[in-house]
Amino acid sequence: MKERLRTITPDMLAPDPFHPSFIDFEKDISAAPVSALTIIAANALVFAWELSVGALRDASSIVAAGADYGRLVFAGESWRLVTAMFLHAGFGHIIGNCAALYVLGLVAEQAWGRFGTFKIYFISGLSASLLSALLQPRPSVGASGAIFGLLGAAVVFFARHRSSFRERDRRIGAVLLVWGALQVLLGWTDPIVDNWNHLGGLCAGVILGLITPSRLFDGRASVEP
Repeated sequence: MKERLRTITPDMLAPDPFHPSFIDFEKDISAAPVSALTIIAANALVFAWELSVGALRDASSIVAAGADYGRLVFAGESWRLVTAMFLHAGFGHIIGNCAALYVLGLVAEQAWGRFGTFKIYFISGLSASLLSALLQPRPSVGASGAIFGLLGAAVVFFARHRSSFRERDRRIGAVLLVWGALQVLLGWTDPIVDNWNHLGGLCAGVILGLITPSRLFDGRASVEP
């Protein structure tokens, strides 16, 4: 009996370790990143508490609520490095930060999972608060330092693994880089923006982006430059 010829399909072939196939970054990405939504909810609850106790009345009120203020931090109130990450100075402040957190949360949770996102966010936030306490003479509040940490980590992630993604996914990193650079430049033109906080978070995020393993490459080689 003549043997029937079989068609060889791609799924029959072993992966080439030297030329792994592209990863579709956007495949199965969640529209409801649990880590980002949890942090957003925490910020919203704290903001509601701020309104209820009158923490936004003046500078002394926001300091009493837990703002990052170097003079007090280095006098023993180190807990302010954490509390300041959840305080905001007004509706525009918290809405802008939560919108940015949601967008970056989509990227971060896809790249590092929930635990990795939380780790990058909180370590970056603490680094941002510490640099602000060292160099910013005024009280400071907001989640933006931690958000800049997610931004820096995401840009590094796409740069490190750019050869493993198709062009449309690599554009995500490019857009984030441009957006982040614009935010830093705009921040230097606004005297009320705490750029030391932003830079502290950004630097921490860049480092964490270099050393934090991505769940997308578990058990798989990435094509790094």
